[in-house]
Amino acid sequence: MKIVTLDGPSGSGKGTVGRLLARILNFNYLDSGLLYRAVAIQAIKNDIVLTDVNNIEEIARCMNLEFSLEDNKIFLNGFDVSNLIRTEDISIVSSKVAQLKSVRAILHDIQRSYLKGNGLIADGRDMGTVIFPDADLKIFITASQEARAYRRHKELLGRGESVSLRDLKRSIASRDRSDSERKISPLVPAVDAIIIDTSHKTVEEVKNEIIKHYSSIKE
Repeated sequence: MKIVTLDGPSGSGKGTVGRLLARILNFNYLDSGLLYRAVAIQAIKNDIVLTDVNNIEEIARCMNLEFSLEDNKIFLNGFDVSNLIRTEDISIVSSKVAQLKSVRAILHDIQRSYLKGNGLIADGRDMGTVIFPDADLKIFITASQEARAYRRHKELLGRGESVSLRDLKRSIASRDRSDSERKISPLVPAVDAIIIDTSHKTVEEVKNEIIKHYSSIKE
């Protein structure tokens, strides 16, 4: 079974290309960020503060998250959270959830459970360094903060969410610092990762580049 990891910062395009690759290769798909976002949603819904680690851990253990690759629908404990889960407010809270060591440990095992079927496309921030260190192909997808802010702005506007581009740039810069400086699983490329800068590339170009690398390691 082949494992392809796609790591990188928020807005780099790894999710879009990851879903596309999973469809093309008929692989299972893991968007690890959805797990942290789901914990954030449930914590907010239950009025649980992030300092209440025991209850946050319980949320991580007990939540039921379902994701459909065909229509991109996301269900948390039976409720459709497809729009809510990718909002900027949830992004901010999920970044804080990701800093909780015990929660990361719980979600580590859940992420490993996605390894089934023909293969796996694993999208996140520590897929190639922590969760699947023996992956067959490791890709680190990056882009300039400006390019990522513009993409995120377009995505949010498309969902009817009003966020200023200036605020998004600040949020992305803050998220980058948080991801790269955290003590637990910081956002860094795996030593054997192939780095792809998507700032000036289309999804199709990035997809083709990764398929080319995958073909070179395919049995």
